[in-house]
Amino acid sequence: MAAQFVRYTPDVEDDDPDFDRNVQTVIEKTESYIAGSVTAGGTGRALRDAHAKGYGLVRGEVEILAGLPAEYAQGIYATPGTHDALIRFSNGSPHAGADARLGTATGLALKIFDIPGPTLLEDEPDTGTFDYVNINGPIFFCNTVEH
Repeated sequence: MAAQFVRYTPDVEDDDPDFDRNVQTVIEKTESYIAGSVTAGGTGRALRDAHAKGYGLVRGEVEILAGLPAEYAQGIYATPGTHDALIRFSNGSPHAGADARLGTATGLALKIFDIPGPTLLEDEPDTGTFDYVNINGPIFFCNTVEH
């Protein structure tokens, strides 16, 4: 059976009445973790919550093809063109120590440049960038902001 795609419109979203409260909780817990990491991490410095150690940075281009089927030609894929991009490879740990002690989680982040329109970041609405962040886990650690 072929996948059935749905063109995005705001009405396909589930409206969570507690979304703003849950986002605020995530922000507060993240700020608390970072502030506490100065002493808890044993380094005397604040730790990132993940991906502190980078392994490499690759410069490239992302091409958005013309003639995509309507179900794919949405968002950044609606307008054909070529965009500069960077890929960052990293370890998933919040530490930047020896690889043998950091664990096996790794990440890949793709930043695409010169994307028209505002971003979702309130403090950086006009950066013209789009980010994909990936990690090699079999499942994502949560399903919703509340989780």
